[in-house]
Amino acid sequence: MKKSLLDRRSANEIVTRVSLLTPDNTHQWGTMNVNEMLLHCNLCNRQIMEEKRGNNKTTAGQFLLRILALYIAPHFKKNIQSEQRHITQGKTGHLHFEQLRKDFITIIQQFPVNNKSLTLTHPAFGNISTREWGIAAYKHMDHHLRQFNV
Repeated sequence: MKKSLLDRRSANEIVTRVSLLTPDNTHQWGTMNVNEMLLHCNLCNRQIMEEKRGNNKTTAGQFLLRILALYIAPHFKKNIQSEQRHITQGKTGHLHFEQLRKDFITIIQQFPVNNKSLTLTHPAFGNISTREWGIAAYKHMDHHLRQFNV
């Protein structure tokens, strides 16, 4: 079974790994610093939990990319461009590492106890199920924690 943030063990794994981060961790790829990464993850995860699906249909290309990214590829590809609203470079000056990490943990802990459908349309994968959102969110968090070597 694929790891999913909807599974308590997988969510706890992510929480344990983020607890190993320090403000001094440096990226292995990309340009975000650790605060920018935490803010980026928090924005993405809040959106997954709170927003609803749009009216767009899933294209064949999105469907194929979803299968490849969620079920075949072991990790998300490095250096993929994010949606503009999730680009956080230079936006964390007043935000503190400990608060960002605390918010990250709080949001991650909401996934396994969530009892509503996650219906946000994914920008690259189209309309995906709640189960697929759990997998995508886990792989996204794993991607960024590996980026910072934890």
